[in-house]
Amino acid sequence: LTKLAVMLNGTKLTDRGGQALAAGLNRPQLQDLTCFLNTTEVGDETGIAFGESLRCCLSLGKVTLIMADTKLGDAGLISITAALASLPELTEIWLHLARTNVSRNCVEDAERQLQRPGLTIDVA
Repeated sequence: LTKLAVMLNGTKLTDRGGQALAAGLNRPQLQDLTCFLNTTEVGDETGIAFGESLRCCLSLGKVTLIMADTKLGDAGLISITAALASLPELTEIWLHLARTNVSRNCVEDAERQLQRPGLTIDVA
């Protein structure tokens, strides 16, 4: 499996389900990941679990993670950011985090850590 798209926007997905989803992402051969989790109940526990799993995806070149209208906060974004920053093949990142609990300072830190031409972090 080199490409994975998960579309769970508008569902009743909670952190428990988000953690289970994240555990399934632990795939070293994964190259392209798209996750739509907007308008769900996921939060920091899901973000932390995503960060832990993404660290193993050493072939990942493209990530689209839509988590707008969720309970994601700074701890979740910090984990995701650290994982993405550690991936050597990653060239394209789109994080959509509008209407979350993530602080502006945390977003700015993420932008600095992930600085590359293909980076978009949207919090509007």
